[in-house]
Amino acid sequence: MVGRFETSITTTIRAPRALVWATICDTNRIDRAMGLVVPRYDWLKEGQRNLRRARASELGIDLEWIEPPYEWAEGEFVRTLRRYRRGPVDEAGFTVTLRDVAGGTEVAASVFLAAPWYIQLLQRFKLARGLRRYVTGLEEVFEGAGTELGDALEPPLLRAKRLFARTYQPTTGGPRTPTDTAQLEARSQRVQGASPALLARLVAWLREQPDDDVAQMRPFELARLWGEDRREVLRTFLRATEAGLVELQWQVNCPVCRVGARIVPHLDQVGASAHCGACEIDYGVDFARHVEAVFPCHPALRAVQTSLYCASSPAFLPHVTAQFRPAPGAVQEERVVLPSGPLLFRTQWVRRAAELTLDEPPAELTIRIDDGALALEPRGRSADGATLLRIAHQGAEEEALLVERISWNADAVLGTVIASLPEFVNLFATEAPALGVELKVGFVALLFSDLTGSTALYERIGDARAFAIVEEHFRVAEAVLAAHGGAVVKTMGDAVMASFPSLADAAAAGVAMIRAHDARFSAEGLTMKVGVHGGPCLVVRANDRLDYFGTTVNLSARLQAQAGPSEVVLTEENASDEAVAPRLAGLPRRPFAAKLKGIRDEQRLVALGAGSTTS
Repeated sequence: MVGRFETSITTTIRAPRALVWATICDTNRIDRAMGLVVPRYDWLKEGQRNLRRARASELGIDLEWIEPPYEWAEGEFVRTLRRYRRGPVDEAGFTVTLRDVAGGTEVAASVFLAAPWYIQLLQRFKLARGLRRYVTGLEEVFEGAGTELGDALEPPLLRAKRLFARTYQPTTGGPRTPTDTAQLEARSQRVQGASPALLARLVAWLREQPDDDVAQMRPFELARLWGEDRREVLRTFLRATEAGLVELQWQVNCPVCRVGARIVPHLDQVGASAHCGACEIDYGVDFARHVEAVFPCHPALRAVQTSLYCASSPAFLPHVTAQFRPAPGAVQEERVVLPSGPLLFRTQWVRRAAELTLDEPPAELTIRIDDGALALEPRGRSADGATLLRIAHQGAEEEALLVERISWNADAVLGTVIASLPEFVNLFATEAPALGVELKVGFVALLFSDLTGSTALYERIGDARAFAIVEEHFRVAEAVLAAHGGAVVKTMGDAVMASFPSLADAAAAGVAMIRAHDARFSAEGLTMKVGVHGGPCLVVRANDRLDYFGTTVNLSARLQAQAGPSEVVLTEENASDEAVAPRLAGLPRRPFAAKLKGIRDEQRLVALGAGSTTS
């Protein structure tokens, strides 16, 4: 006979509610703390829904269950559920609700199990002890780390990562496999060209942090945590990869749910398309938006082992501020605090979506879902910051409704960012797409430069001296490009092609290159001209190196050809861009129109005098 067992704990943690929620909603950590078995996950199709299915074996019993999307509201509650398809258990789940009390946040957490009496006897003590152990561990973490942990505008889940990193507690932090300290020391001594202070921080991180925190490191996330410059931290990781402290891998992220669909060790294993099982979509891979560089600890230093106890944890979706599972034909009401700014409301299985920008929270927000659409009806102004969500679902099947921060961007090292770093270009020259594979790039800024007067220089002073001067010109150019966030893609005779993630940085680099060149080489009769453009293109393998191809590349080169001595040429539209224009302020402008080779329409262009005599 199936009965229901439930164990609960209520306690007060001396910390802000949003931060407590972010630590206790990590159901993957909770399941590990309670000693649950590690399952194997795949996907199960039920009607229009693609559901997470888990399989495991415990005490000789084969188990299989479905994890429907969990329900949560940031800072308020989490409700998890397992529906069993095989084994003696019917259902199981975890619920936590939070409220403000004097001195901190009251946490009311419970675990339930619907199963025969003998299963309840076997699991009762383990679940109760595990839940109490995890909550007690959180109290120790907050006591050791404090609660003033960064920008309150960050999603709480990101602030919680900072919390766990500062104070290691075995129950909440998870296992910490031993480090081969001799290898760590020897390899750290081989790192060349990195900041000594940043290298020391990375070495300490590799030695001291639990497995979860070194299994897939994100340099920009650590830069935020450490309060350091993002690009300098990334440079340190690249140098550390060369020395064998960490490895470089490539994660392909889904454009809808923003979760990694797959990870591969080399760029030539990233295909032109990918599939996301959670969203059940195939999508074209955009190197600038979907491909992320991640860095696991080198296995020779630590035999890092991570286990996925709970694939549906809110901790894996920091951009999702709330998620619900409304039943068809019903109205579900939830009281939540919605973040300000642009929000996306979308359903997971039948594609419906609507956007809403909040300057202040409404008193009520009705969300109407039918078979083909999703509509939002805000009403009034909240007196206490909370909003009553009224979810009216008239669709045919159970749905998952997600509320996402549109403006939130993960601390991801995306493809065009890392490809615009000189250390990557120089140290990982063979990291490129497979031969014949073209990866889309949604946006990249490209700079083309060329020297004028070099032929006369060779004739005047001879090949050897002229060659040395031109080589020095390339070194000066590369240093200026790097200082502005760019990297040389290739050189062609006297010309340079460089890439940047930002058009504004590319334009500023063009001006700085010309000024540095004039200061050093004008007496030699050499001048420089530059063209800058940004837009979509393709990233390909050419001569076993990463290269760019397409109209944006062609247009950038054609703009350089239109420049006069010591001029930077952009399209009129790009020169007027709100991010670009301030970087070009005060420079002499020469607007003109030109028909460019291979470009169908006449282009309206602007040439900017960047030489030292025109500033």
